[in-house]
Amino acid sequence: MCGEIQTKVEGRWHGRHLVVHGESVSRLSVLDASIWLLGVEIRMGGIGAVGTKREHRMKGYARRLLEDTVQYMTALGCDVSMLFGISDFYNKFGFISCLPDHRSSIATRDAEGAAEGAGAYTTRPVEQEDLPWIVGLYNGRNRRRPAALVREEEFFTGFREGSAYGVEADAFVMQNEDGERIGYAAFDDSRTAVNVVEVNVADWAAHWSFLHEFAKMAVERRCGEVQLHMASDDPFVRFARRYGCNTQIGYRRMGGGMMRILNQDTLFRKLQPALQERVARSPLAGSPTTVGLETDLATTELHFNGAPEADQTRRWRVKLGQDKLMQLVVGYRAADDLLADPDVTAEGDVRALLEVLFGGLSPYVWRVDTF
Repeated sequence: MCGEIQTKVEGRWHGRHLVVHGESVSRLSVLDASIWLLGVEIRMGGIGAVGTKREHRMKGYARRLLEDTVQYMTALGCDVSMLFGISDFYNKFGFISCLPDHRSSIATRDAEGAAEGAGAYTTRPVEQEDLPWIVGLYNGRNRRRPAALVREEEFFTGFREGSAYGVEADAFVMQNEDGERIGYAAFDDSRTAVNVVEVNVADWAAHWSFLHEFAKMAVERRCGEVQLHMASDDPFVRFARRYGCNTQIGYRRMGGGMMRILNQDTLFRKLQPALQERVARSPLAGSPTTVGLETDLATTELHFNGAPEADQTRRWRVKLGQDKLMQLVVGYRAADDLLADPDVTAEGDVRALLEVLFGGLSPYVWRVDTF
């Protein structure tokens, strides 16, 4: 196929274009960033702004650009890739659904019950000097959240988007009676709805005050519920359950938030200490164990509880696609479900080990961090 792929790097963004006969016919952007996995920073290439000019569609241009971009991100040193895409397209390039959609709602009349525990507080708009504090609080609360983006002070500019594409966001910082910051929240800039997209607090007791504030906003806006566009196991959502909370979780088959592995060996080299720590805290501690993860990308051996050549070492092996391994690593699929897949084969009873190694909080990317 004729044409040339051109790349222009601006900060963390790599703009890529397929140019045919001097015309840019297809383009996308790559975000060079990091995500949290098992408390470890993992380098991630995020794909966004994908598009082909209407008159040049159905010619294979997007396919060529995406296939080349997978190689480009791999060479760049990214361990995994992520995108938010349409159904039944990006799976052709090794991506698979990994990020469920979450939404919870609380009736306004029920949320008003939080007044019982609310302290004396005030709210004010987020200011520039708050951003480093917000970044620190966010990273501290989300380092165990699989797939959550690592926020960096250099690049975090505030809350630009609400609960859906094109919806502007608003945000406030909450202070106690001594003027100390106790948390922040982001939500849709709306006069008719209360759609909350992020809450982080410095003290669990502040949750009452935040829900009380959202209830007051809902009364003022004459809406019957407060919606939380947040992970269903987020601390604030778990707190809200005591007042009656309906939660919906959507799992897309081949679309939505999708991921794939790029550099399998470097990914697991970074994760190895965290995985060993999980084993050390489990009933499997003390027994030398080796598990081989064989995919279409590589075969990676993980060793636990001593040297791999130790006597009485348990040796297990799992063969699966890198896409399914990605789902396992972020906790989108559980070990027993994965091992029952006809495309997955295992040597030895490896289920218990996989359950120890992976799983935990639901994978989630906060709205402000989507691309």
